[in-house]
Parts: sequence; structure tokens; C-alpha cells
Amino acid sequence: MMKKALFFVLVVLVLSACSTSKPLYSWYGYESASYKYFRDQSPKSLEKLKGEYEHILQQQRSVRGVPPPGIYAERGFIAIKEGYTQMGKEYLKLEVERYPESEVFIGRIIKQLEDEE
Repeated sequence: MMKKALFFVLVVLVLSACSTSKPLYSWYGYESASYKYFRDQSPKSLEKLKGEYEHILQQQRSVRGVPPPGIYAERGFIAIKEGYTQMGKEYLKLEVERYPESEVFIGRIIKQLEDEE
């Protein structure tokens, strides 16, 4: 009887240790906003998407406490598309700082932007 109770407690402890209360990254309404923007390409959907980027960048409540990979880069590409090249480059540099593995791809884009200046 004691072995069964001990086994049951052990199983409950193992299963409860497997769950996490926080996600690795907080995405908020990004998925919906990005879908609407890429579907509509309207100024309203662009403003909604930019708002979601800022929300993600400013209010990360995830396990890692940093924005998800690619968010800085996407925000940078939007800024560049709107004509804010310097701001866009800063976001791209933040992406490389936060995620060094992105340097191979993002570094080329930054270099190309600097060559165009």
C-alpha cells in the first residue's frame, strides 16, 4: 500500500514538473495582425501590426524576457519600407545583438543599406 502511494506521489511530481506556466516568448496579437496586414496591405492594418510590434518589444512577459526571434528584424523592414532607413537599421542591429545567429543574413542587409547611403 505504501509503495503504491509513493509511486502515485512520484508520478504526480514528475508530471507537474513537465508543465510550464509561462511561454518561451509572448506573441500577444502578432499572428492576427500580421495575417491581416499581409492580406490587406492597408494603412490601418499596418498601424495595427506596428502596434503589435511595439507591444511585443516593450512588454515581454515570457520565460526568456526578450522579444521572439525576428521581431526586431520585421519591425526594421517595416521602418525601411516607410522610408525610415536609419531607424530600420537600428532595429536590424538589435536583432543581431539579441540573436547573433541572424548576423549572416541581417548583416548582409545592413551592409547593403550602408552601401546605398
